[in-house]
Amino acid sequence: MIVFLTLIYVALLFGAAKLGLIRLNAFWKVSPVLWMVLLFFILFVPLQWGAPAGAANNYRAVMEVVPNVSGEVQTVEAQPLQPLTKGDPIFTIDPVQYEARARQLEAQLVLSRANLDRAEDLMARGVGRQVDVDIYQAEMDSLEAQLQSARWDLENTVVRAPADGYVVALTLRPGQRVANLPMRSWVAFVERQSELAVGIPQSRLRHVKPGQEVEVVLRMFPGQIIKGRVDRIVNVNPAAQLTPSGVIPAVPTAADPALPFGVVITLDDAAFDLAAIPGGAVGTAAVYTDSAAATHVIRRVMMRMEAWLNYIKP
Repeated sequence: MIVFLTLIYVALLFGAAKLGLIRLNAFWKVSPVLWMVLLFFILFVPLQWGAPAGAANNYRAVMEVVPNVSGEVQTVEAQPLQPLTKGDPIFTIDPVQYEARARQLEAQLVLSRANLDRAEDLMARGVGRQVDVDIYQAEMDSLEAQLQSARWDLENTVVRAPADGYVVALTLRPGQRVANLPMRSWVAFVERQSELAVGIPQSRLRHVKPGQEVEVVLRMFPGQIIKGRVDRIVNVNPAAQLTPSGVIPAVPTAADPALPFGVVITLDDAAFDLAAIPGGAVGTAAVYTDSAAATHVIRRVMMRMEAWLNYIKP
């Protein structure tokens, strides 16, 4: 942008010299350099915190679908990349063994209830024992709990969508055996809800606050400026993460990079539904803070230049 404004200045200087408005002495010959230095300190240095910009990305949660029960896949109901609503079936597991277990417990519960009724009847007649009533009551309570668990297992033979979204690269097929193993997922489910975030360098974050105006330029929408607002600032970055392990964490050094912080954006533009923007869509976003307002026009020009350059960027 400095070069662009300097070229404009040089063009105006050349026109003024041709029209005889100025004489090209030594001062005017070195003035483009002075112009560049002036632009740098007066506009572009304050621009970095007055209207900070950074790389933007549209993030989506990808959930690993692991069934709550194990067994053979009976049917695959979902289709790859087809929209699903929360609760729609993705695939089903053969329920025969779980149905049999539930029926077995139901039969045992009927017998236990009959034994309890007889024990209570004998107690009412004065010829029974309280211990028998207590034993059959405890047996009934245990069977009811087991039956509830068995019905839950049976219900979970239908694996359902955990949220609104779609399944990616569905390779699961009927006849394949799946297991309830937390380290092995069988389906990758992409949530429809997404979050657009921009990385703002640490030195330029101090004036950024929720509610401030944001402009977003995405590579897949060349020539378009998307309006939004700062929703919140993610007050942690990967440099702060300590992963539990048997290795002693490295202490900070001067060579460690200053990683940016994420700023989550909500869109004001009704023409753009954030959920409809593909996950992984990248671009640039600029936040217009309450500081150095005079520099905002420069950032707006830069954002529009980038939007048009997206037509030719690879």
